[in-house]
Amino acid sequence: MTKMLTTTPQVRGHLAGILAGTAKNRNETCRIHGEYAATLMPNGKWSSCPHCVQDDLKGVAQAEIEQAGESAAKRRLEKLREGSMIPRRFQAKTLANFEHGGSRDKAQRVAVCKAYVERFTDRLEQGGGLVFTGGVGTGKSHLAYAIGNALLAQGYRVMGIDVYELIDLIKERAFGKKESSERDAIKAFVAGLDLLILDEIGAQLGTEWERLMLFKIINERYKAQLPTILISNVDSEKLGEYLGERIVDRMQEGGGATLTLDWESYRSQRGAA
Repeated sequence: MTKMLTTTPQVRGHLAGILAGTAKNRNETCRIHGEYAATLMPNGKWSSCPHCVQDDLKGVAQAEIEQAGESAAKRRLEKLREGSMIPRRFQAKTLANFEHGGSRDKAQRVAVCKAYVERFTDRLEQGGGLVFTGGVGTGKSHLAYAIGNALLAQGYRVMGIDVYELIDLIKERAFGKKESSERDAIKAFVAGLDLLILDEIGAQLGTEWERLMLFKIINERYKAQLPTILISNVDSEKLGEYLGERIVDRMQEGGGATLTLDWESYRSQRGAA
């Protein structure tokens, strides 16, 4: 059934006048679009410039599109963050809130990290990674995860995980509800990840099998030219003994670098345990 529209006598008379060609018109001038024919409206006011009305409608539509785009981008970021496995403690870390206290050495390390983010498209093409070494509490994880957070905000797929958690996942050979072979488990840390951050390397020597799994993941990402960030409390020499000199050397390729944070622990400075 067709729904009947109800209008006031004044509006009906106005519409009838338009259809019959007897509606009251007069020329008006728009300061933007120039002269136009205005029609006397039922409320006693003359109609606005039709071009301005269209522009306003387009503006509203564009604003709605932009708002929808912002909402979609926010949902995507939330989804990327959920899948990143970045610990809650480090989710708010940025390069801007890294405390360098005016230290030239610390500021230089931050500058390298900023450049890494700014040139990440080059790193993706060349596979360049970063190695953070230094004592406990020097800010290695802060800087590494700050890079990850900055890239997440740009829409890149990032994962950050402690090595012992990574090994546990491979041992379980299961991701979600799907059983996975060892090979598939390794691929899960390669395919679809723009950046992989591996923390706590060398905290425990582990078995030869565990070292082999770690080597395979880093090496597969290297062959695919996918950037990896390594974080370790041991120095470069000991890290080479743990992972193999070949892996440590490969981390320097494609614009990669090793950043040694050799200053005093923040925790010691703050009197923390």
